[in-house]
Amino acid sequence: MNITEITMAADSLSFHDMNKLMERLEEMRQEKWDQQIAQDWENGRFDEAIARAKKACAEGRCTPL
Repeated sequence: MNITEITMAADSLSFHDMNKLMERLEEMRQEKWDQQIAQDWENGRFDEAIARAKKACAEGRCTPL
């Protein structure tokens, strides 16, 4: 099923069912985001940013929270 077909099917939903669909899509979006962050973490995509932050703190360029 492609986006056009999904959109056409969604157009026929009741207001109640559309809201339920939107809630589920938001849940799915959040799950995908969490999966992407976990994958990026495992692949070291944050390593450089963490190293820069640690260096900045070591040099006194950080403000404690």
